[in-house]
Amino acid sequence: MAKTNRLARRAFGAVVVGAGLLASSVSFAQDLGNAGPIPDAMWAKMQGVSWHSDLPCPARDDLALLNVPYNGFDGLPREGQLIVATSVADEVLAIMADLKTSGFRIGLMRPVHEFLGDDGRSMAANNTSAFNCRFVGGTSRLSQHARGLAIDINPVQNPYVKGGYTSPDAGDAFDSSAERKATDAPGLVRAGDAVVSAFKARGWGWGGDWSSSKDYQHFSKNGN
Repeated sequence: MAKTNRLARRAFGAVVVGAGLLASSVSFAQDLGNAGPIPDAMWAKMQGVSWHSDLPCPARDDLALLNVPYNGFDGLPREGQLIVATSVADEVLAIMADLKTSGFRIGLMRPVHEFLGDDGRSMAANNTSAFNCRFVGGTSRLSQHARGLAIDINPVQNPYVKGGYTSPDAGDAFDSSAERKATDAPGLVRAGDAVVSAFKARGWGWGGDWSSSKDYQHFSKNGN
């Protein structure tokens, strides 16, 4: 009987350990988020908005929809969505998991078609986004966003700055080096911080390193 009880306790212990490992795996998966194909309904909404048949946009199968856990500006856990190239989907999930673990906060994270494919609208809403099949502003050159290989993070706190021009307009409170050093506002990206480190560890470049302009929100796989 004693031997039977010992065996039963061992079996129960193994079940508990196994359940604990399974729970840890589920928790890790939830923290990391997940990647999958773009659903039919979303793909239909993207047509002629953030994806254009007359431009060399990536094929549907070359794009992935990411469900991404992040910290909201209020510090509470939230989940957003990014569309990126399938070739960098796992990499981006790992980067965003690093950001969440570090405590970095994000205002909003929605696909750009929800803003009519308008980069200005998306930035004004302080939306963190990735894929948008569009040209670089003022050129006929496809943006890295058009390839699903770039991400803009908290555009208001991390504006594009060139000379006296700042975009979005609300970013003018964060467009000088002095202002960026002085503020403790959440969501700022700074040289050497957890955000820049997470991207650079995977070989991504940061627009804050540019010389002729600064695009503090912008990270891309090729640095452009």
